[in-house]
Amino acid sequence: MNKCTLLIGLVLLAGLLTAPAAAFTMNSVDITISPDGDADITAHYSLSWIERVAVFMRIAQPEMELEKALEQYSGKDVQVTSVESGMTTLKVDDFAAVTDTLTAVTYTTPALDFSGAEAAIKGYWFSRFVTVDASPEIAVVRFPDGYQETFANTYVIPGITHAIPK
Repeated sequence: MNKCTLLIGLVLLAGLLTAPAAAFTMNSVDITISPDGDADITAHYSLSWIERVAVFMRIAQPEMELEKALEQYSGKDVQVTSVESGMTTLKVDDFAAVTDTLTAVTYTTPALDFSGAEAAIKGYWFSRFVTVDASPEIAVVRFPDGYQETFANTYVIPGITHAIPK
C-alpha cells in the first residue's frame, strides 16, 4: 500500500470519526387496507450519507428491518414489493381481521410499534454515527370506504376497529 493511499484512508477515517451524527428519519407510513383485509404499506424515510453507503453495499437493509418489525407486530407474513431510495413498499396478507355481519363489515387492525426498528438499526457497525427516529412524522391508515385515521410523531399506531355499514 503506498503512502498516498494510506494517507487518504486515514483522512477519511478521521473525517468519519469526527463527523456529526447523521440521521435515519421515518418520514411517513401509509397503510391502505383492501376489502379482504390485506394491506399495502408504503414507508418513506430519509437516510444519511453513511446509511446510503451502507444500503448501497447491502450492509444495512432498512426494508428488511421494516419487514421484521411489521411481521413481529402484525403476526402476519410480510412481503417487500418495492424498494427505492428512501422508500419501501410492503404487502401484508390478512393484515386486518375482517368480520362480515348482516349490517356491517368490520375491520380490526393490529397495533404497530416502530420503536423496535431503532434497536435493530443500533445493531449495525455505523450506529454510533447515526441518530435514529423511527417514529413516523405522519402515519395514515386508510380503509376501503375512504375513512382514514392519521397519527403524528408516534412510535405506536394503535389497533383500529372500523365498521362499514352495508
